[in-house]
Amino acid sequence: MKRLAYLDALRGIAALMVVFTHLYGPLIGNAWVFEFLIDPGKLGVLWFFMISGVVIPYSLKPGPDGARRFLISRFMRLYPAYWLSLLVFVLMLGLTGAPLPSVAQIVANLTMVQAALGFDDVVGLYWTLFIELVFYGLCLALFIGGKLYDQTFRARCSLLFLLMALAMGVVRALTERKLPVALPLALSLMFFGSIWRQWLLAEHSAQLTRNLKTLLIAFAVLLPPTLIMAYNTDMGTAEAWSRYCFTYALAIGSFLLLTRSVRLDHPLLVWLGAVSYSLYLLHPSMLMLSEFVLSRTGASPLIIAVLATALTLGAAHLCFRYIEAPFIQLGKRLNNRRAKTQSVSV
Repeated sequence: MKRLAYLDALRGIAALMVVFTHLYGPLIGNAWVFEFLIDPGKLGVLWFFMISGVVIPYSLKPGPDGARRFLISRFMRLYPAYWLSLLVFVLMLGLTGAPLPSVAQIVANLTMVQAALGFDDVVGLYWTLFIELVFYGLCLALFIGGKLYDQTFRARCSLLFLLMALAMGVVRALTERKLPVALPLALSLMFFGSIWRQWLLAEHSAQLTRNLKTLLIAFAVLLPPTLIMAYNTDMGTAEAWSRYCFTYALAIGSFLLLTRSVRLDHPLLVWLGAVSYSLYLLHPSMLMLSEFVLSRTGASPLIIAVLATALTLGAAHLCFRYIEAPFIQLGKRLNNRRAKTQSVSV
């Protein structure tokens, strides 16, 4: 699929919002706007999910080797940089004298599906990557089953996951059990992103437009009660239903606006989008490194955050250049080599 510069720019802004929340959020304290109205980090993550919906289903190309090509390209895209971030984070824990995770937890985290294996994430933000893998698996299953290119079926998947989130929200409110409502909500947004992409870049059929309108109405009607019931009680992560409701509404509305009417494509933002995965993965480690380096200097938290930002940008650039880009190219070579072999054999 042809790269869309405004999607890369949006991805870069999303990564910056996550970095801002983790590095500068503690400096702001309990500001009302961030405590009850908006969560910039979650806004960025929700954009990431919808961008995945725009991109991933259309990276599965029809053909007998479509699934294999997808698996190779996704593996090379995700895992090398992810493994590096895990290694760097563990090294930072050792450097700073923080408690180290168990060997079993580290090994489980190497899979990126540690949540399914019953282990905690070594780095807190890894939870989003597990959701990405679930979405990849669903797209692959639909591809194999011949349903991936059926936009009505994908719209129904989005609605189904939204209803699942509502049901989980009800159970969570009644039992006060911390059910993972974020998982079906994210999957619903991802499938919605795939419908929005088709409406945005293809012909607007009557059925496609109806499906899109149905999903937007469903979000408007079902998201508020889902979020109110699921996050009315804080279960340990500073949850506030008002902040969740506004952030989800803003995420969907701004995503539609920034992919249709106001398309940002400044070269700096596009570059940030290119390195956004490394930016996302490495900034917790760079924060620990900054705190360690400046701990004895009496530097203010703001100076520590600024240094962490600079280190994150530099580390992300190096990781993209020497880890991400080479392995992405390796994946392409492996896929092209297999295609040439098959062509010769035929």
